[in-house]
Amino acid sequence: MAPVVLVVPVMVLVVVALALFLYPPGPASATSSVPQPAHRGAAAANGAAAANSAATAPGSVPTTTGAGTEIASTSSRRSGALLLTNQSPWVTPTQSTFDVTLRAGPGTPAPSHLGLSVAAYPCLSSVSSLNLSLAPGGPQGTPLSATTSPLPWTGLKATAAGSLLALQVDTTTFATAPISPGDLVVHLRSGTGSCQEGVFPVRLELVDTSTGSTVGALTTDLLYVSNPPTYQALRVAFVLPLDTPLGPARRPSTAALLANPFTALAPAPVGHYSALAKTVGAVAANASVPITVAATGQTVQALVAHGHQATVGALAQLAGNPAFHQFTAAPYTTVDAAALVDAGLGAELGRQVARGAQLLDGTLIPRSPAPSSAGGAGAWVTDGALDQAGVNQLATEGYDQLIVPPSDLTSSPADGSGAVPFTLSTSAPSSMAVVTSNPEVSSRFTAVSGDPVLAASQILAELAQIYFEQPNLVTPRLVVAVPPAGWTPSPTLVSTLLAGLASSTVMRGVTVAQAFQTLPAKPCSSGCRLVGSSGDSGLPATAIRTQRARIDSLATAFTGNATSGGHTTSTQALGDLVLASESAQLRPGEKAGLLANTRSAIDAQVGQISLSGDQSITLTARNGQIPVTITKSPAFRGPVTGILTLSSDKLLFANGASRYSKTVTLTTSTNSFYIGVVTRASGEFKLTISLQAPAGGLVLASGVITIRSTATSIVGVLLSLGAVVVLAVWWIRTGMRRRAAARADDEAGTP
Repeated sequence: MAPVVLVVPVMVLVVVALALFLYPPGPASATSSVPQPAHRGAAAANGAAAANSAATAPGSVPTTTGAGTEIASTSSRRSGALLLTNQSPWVTPTQSTFDVTLRAGPGTPAPSHLGLSVAAYPCLSSVSSLNLSLAPGGPQGTPLSATTSPLPWTGLKATAAGSLLALQVDTTTFATAPISPGDLVVHLRSGTGSCQEGVFPVRLELVDTSTGSTVGALTTDLLYVSNPPTYQALRVAFVLPLDTPLGPARRPSTAALLANPFTALAPAPVGHYSALAKTVGAVAANASVPITVAATGQTVQALVAHGHQATVGALAQLAGNPAFHQFTAAPYTTVDAAALVDAGLGAELGRQVARGAQLLDGTLIPRSPAPSSAGGAGAWVTDGALDQAGVNQLATEGYDQLIVPPSDLTSSPADGSGAVPFTLSTSAPSSMAVVTSNPEVSSRFTAVSGDPVLAASQILAELAQIYFEQPNLVTPRLVVAVPPAGWTPSPTLVSTLLAGLASSTVMRGVTVAQAFQTLPAKPCSSGCRLVGSSGDSGLPATAIRTQRARIDSLATAFTGNATSGGHTTSTQALGDLVLASESAQLRPGEKAGLLANTRSAIDAQVGQISLSGDQSITLTARNGQIPVTITKSPAFRGPVTGILTLSSDKLLFANGASRYSKTVTLTTSTNSFYIGVVTRASGEFKLTISLQAPAGGLVLASGVITIRSTATSIVGVLLSLGAVVVLAVWWIRTGMRRRAAARADDEAGTP
């Protein structure tokens, strides 16, 4: 019995392992089968609600968030238990208080057992030293001012945002007194050779006073500006991406796909659209700060579908003033242009651009390219790799400006840490104006997880340090900040960053168009060249071509189909699914899964057409008519045009051949056609029937009819009569010969 006892659990474990391998756990949605990436995994909690509303909107999912809720990727807590919830962006001689508001994270000791250690360090000399100071261990060296024992947490002022630490900043004396509850002063001149303005790291540690252990820590920066700049502030072009990449739904039903093809998409994370709305609100609340918005067509489409018309209206209102809010000519979804072109999908890149423009312009959000582009598409913004073929295709699509990371180029001109625009040749008659984004600033958008105020403060510190490297230059310098791929907009981060730019005297926000106008592009003396694409992007090129060809063919048949499920035309919605599968934010498996759902959605549309096959027809005469009945679903509105083809080697059609085709239009639910035929033989044989789209060869319906022919032709009758005559003659002659022979025998035998 022992072996049996061991075998059973082993078999159970094997079965469970196979089940997990074949069916990995995913969102609990009735319409999603492909595992979602981490930044979309929050959709699981709302899967059931998504199934109920899936037939009403692309990637449908109700969103319920409380005040201040962030998008899923930024809502999780950091490993530390100390959070920065507010901070003075700048300290000046007239604004000499450095206010820091903190909150203890969950699981920390009781407030009565908490203390706060504070250490302010000398100003930094370079961006590299800033990066070192923001390392997990914090700044190194001797602080300018510091606590000798933790400040009592309960002694800080309690506010709605948390516990407020108000530090006075002194630049007039060389005092070295420690920071204490009775002397909350930071002395910036206490260090030997210390500068009087710049970026001063501040280390804050939350301490369990009962054990002396640190339970949470963070490093922020005190930005001190003694005087306004004499000449040029640092230009900062912040590009805000608004993208909504959606992966494949899990096993969407045919009925759901038929009612709304967008049910092929998985729901967005809980709170995604609400956070987008709050991000747009943050931009509107800081409307005096110029910013460039890269809103994809898929995002605008999803906002409308999910009832966020007010957000779209706010975007349209922002777009009405392109001097402050420039909207780029963004594609339908964020794509890798080089990967598409290198895979032979340059036409898909054109479709991405055209559909993005159609959706933005159609929702009253006018694109606002750079005035210098003379009506062109303006700037293409990417943080991925580009090659010359991709740039040439972008130039063909009308883009004449480019923002790329410096890793895309063998070299790029710069002024300190600032970027200098330069020209890049293309196959088009005109050249491309190029500027590189700042990779260190970009990395700050995701360097701190779960603390958007701290992330924004570190971005401002990075920008300030770039300015203080070369302050008060006659020639303006430029920094382009582009968040990295996959970054989901944080309303708090955007609001904090824009508020810091608005109140700064050493930096000035500009749009991308204004950046290229302020610093005109010049030839690159160092021979700037593209390094080429990043290699395999996981694009399922064959599947994309196949489904695109089927959709294009289907569009020639469904020309009059106004809507499908009350949404976009069915073929247009199917085309949007192909575009969605090309998102650079999706993993290869997600792209393939979404294209598989697209194939099912196309099949669902085609399945609305059926043809009368698998039946028998008897022809009793040589000439006859074959009835062909084609039906389309009553729910399908609009006519369907197709080419009806019949083929049989035993029949002749009106054209005198064994194959016959005619164009037909289905205007009602049941459509009957009668095709004249001439039988070439009696017996039983097959007649093949198909209905194809007018172009592209997509088969809409097909069937086989069994023909039984009992008709006899004139030739057959004549042949039969001839055979009877011949047989009669033969019989008569044979009989006469026999009788003659019998008489001869009788006469010979008579004596």
